[in-house]
Amino acid sequence: MAQMAERGSRSRSRSAAFTQTAVQDTETRDASGGLPGYLAPLSSLLADSVSTDQSNRKRKQQTASTSSRRPAKRSRRDQYAKGPLLGRGGFGSVFAGIRRSDGLPVAIKYVSKERTHTRLKVDGQGRLPLEVALMTRVSSPPVCPSVLQLLDWFDHRRRYVLILERPAPCQDLQSFCEENGCLDEPLAKKVLVQLIAALKHCQRRRVLHRDIKPENLLISTDSHDIKLLDFGCGDLMKDSAYRYFAGTPAFAPPEWFRHHRYHASPLTVWSIGVTLYNILCDCFPFRGTRTVTSKSRLHFPRKLSTECRQLIRWCLSAAPADRPSLDDIERHPWFQ
Repeated sequence: MAQMAERGSRSRSRSAAFTQTAVQDTETRDASGGLPGYLAPLSSLLADSVSTDQSNRKRKQQTASTSSRRPAKRSRRDQYAKGPLLGRGGFGSVFAGIRRSDGLPVAIKYVSKERTHTRLKVDGQGRLPLEVALMTRVSSPPVCPSVLQLLDWFDHRRRYVLILERPAPCQDLQSFCEENGCLDEPLAKKVLVQLIAALKHCQRRRVLHRDIKPENLLISTDSHDIKLLDFGCGDLMKDSAYRYFAGTPAFAPPEWFRHHRYHASPLTVWSIGVTLYNILCDCFPFRGTRTVTSKSRLHFPRKLSTECRQLIRWCLSAAPADRPSLDDIERHPWFQ
């Protein structure tokens, strides 16, 4: 299969930006307590140099008084030390970072305004960029431990800057599988239970992630806890059909290719089925979702249990109405 052959070589998604950064954080510290491997955010033009010349100090004071917004933005931005580039994606770049006040590892994501124009109203905060608004919804208390949290964000002239939590040590699930091989069923169950919890949390907040895949799941290399990340392809959840697609085509449901429309719940469950098959079988379930029908057959390794196979087949039903709900998946015998 073309998709199977390409799996090992396909590029990391935006989630790779978070991979194994704990080691980098440790190695870049020096005896002085600084972070030589990290580049501090651009310093204020008013603080580039300190001069004893009275006229220079006067010019600085005059410049500072011309804008009340710029110093405030720089003050918040300077709370974070910006580190090395960790990854690029279709919507921007992600850097490692440190919160200066307590040394907390963070991820700093830059999103170009040229790639996103949609804004959503958030109570008490006005109209926010789409990804910021969606992450604000899912990050508000009570939080879900299986969803990556938005800690802060900034609005620059040409881009948005998102400050995200950065668990360490961790990898995206795709990289984890490539290094360690397919997951066994007990670990796959643990991953899926947490993923369902994350998606039910998003559902309660009326947020559709729309890009569920192993690359968008961080897994702790110590505890195997996971976090769902990257809401750049997301949208508000609605009951009517969506007539445009955002996400990864290999995880898109067959109804999109047949009718150019899909609904939130069947789309999500289809993506869960593809993800589960992918991490257990090391390949994609079909030659292509464009041609999936009720007669399409799935092939499984002999080691997989009957209950596991049945759940995957159910999630990958060709007809959207035949797929389970998230509650149905939780109650499936495979988890008992």
